Amino acid sequence: MKIQDLNISASSKSALKSIGLTMVSELAGQNYITLVNKFPKNFNIKPLINELNPLGYLLPPSNEISVYDVPMSKRLQNALIRNGVMYLSQLSSYPKEEILHFRNLGEKTVIELEQICQEYNIEIRSILSIKEHFNKYQFPSKIYPMLFQNNISCLDDFKHMTAHDLYQICKEDYCLAMQIYYILTDNGIKFDNWQDKYIFEILPEKNAALLWKKHKISMLSQMPACNECMLKQSLSSSNSFAAAMKELLSIG
Repeated sequence: MKIQDLNISASSKSALKSIGLTMVSELAGQNYITLVNKFPKNFNIKPLINELNPLGYLLPPSNEISVYDVPMSKRLQNALIRNGVMYLSQLSSYPKEEILHFRNLGEKTVIELEQICQEYNIEIRSILSIKEHFNKYQFPSKIYPMLFQNNISCLDDFKHMTAHDLYQICKEDYCLAMQIYYILTDNGIKFDNWQDKYIFEILPEKNAALLWKKHKISMLSQMPACNECMLKQSLSSSNSFAAAMKELLSIG
């Protein structure tokens, strides 16, 4: 059954489609927390939940403490809900700096929130230490929230990852993953193999970037008539990157 056939509003159908959910079967195992992480920050998911819950989908996650079940001021409750926080455990996925900028979260409500987190053993972490550690490597600023969400705080946390793991951490932003990959490998990080290879694992940064920019080729599997050895050889024996690419692409 398709989500489009469900008795829900057009806006809810469109929202689910925007995150790649088109079949009702794909809602199995999903709950508020798993789903909210798929949407952009500050997306108001509550109307969607209210429509799907009565149909038996997106039921409340087990062993979670709802903000409705915790004694707190209405102002704090509204500030949390407005920012997509329906369960206390979600606060651990937000940097402290971001929480402090929640709309209508004043000084008193911040103190109230800190007391609640202490009472329920909820840790609110800062992103500052991550920035300070990676600052010397000149990481682009937009990677820091992604590192925070994946509990990455030092270079060693990248060990035993694949380039595909890095791509997922970068939220499938190929250019960002490529940039971080070269920084990491320049600083001694070796990535494990996986079933495919990104072009930036094979070619120098300039060539990998050009191949992406001109042909939108990011993986070796997109060039079925070419293996890693052929790709490297062709580039080393040609005077022109463009000529080498033209030859390789014509083979397919």
